[in-house]
Amino acid sequence: MGDVTLLLERARDGDSSAWDQAVALVYADLKHIARGVLGRSDQSLNATSLVHECYLRLERAGAGAVTNRQHFLALAARAMRQLMLNHARDRVAQKRGGLMQQTTLASADAQASFEQQANEEAEQLIALNTALEQLAQTDAIAVRVIECRLFSGMTDEETALALNLPLRSMQRIQANAKLRLAQLLADSP
Repeated sequence: MGDVTLLLERARDGDSSAWDQAVALVYADLKHIARGVLGRSDQSLNATSLVHECYLRLERAGAGAVTNRQHFLALAARAMRQLMLNHARDRVAQKRGGLMQQTTLASADAQASFEQQANEEAEQLIALNTALEQLAQTDAIAVRVIECRLFSGMTDEETALALNLPLRSMQRIQANAKLRLAQLLADSP
């Protein structure tokens, strides 16, 4: 049993400092995951702010909801997905005229290119979320697999462990989920 799992057990038993210690042990992993998920996307949401918002959401859920390191990362993946989706929705709303701001002509071209790319990424994330919600209606475990792989960057083995699935079963679920998501995205307006 790993250090994180032991700390989570202590946290479930009422040790208030154990939760913070467990988070400290996975913090670097969460930052790495956040950097990978964000990639080159909109710089107004950075890895540190994503990890801190994720932490706040997980803390609200409490240590009782988390069983081990992989489960913690799987829950973090779901939280990151929701946080990125909220950010994307805000970005699209801003594109439609909310929070208008002035800009100088000299920086307008560079800013316009960046804004266009960020807006496209936000719209793609919203479309992906819609497809994931549709998939969840028929196959919730497939959505969990995609969250672990896409939003937390877990390996096949880590995903299988986090979701308590045999490796080959998880890989089959992932392959089917990718096909179904591609179809749902292609069918979307």
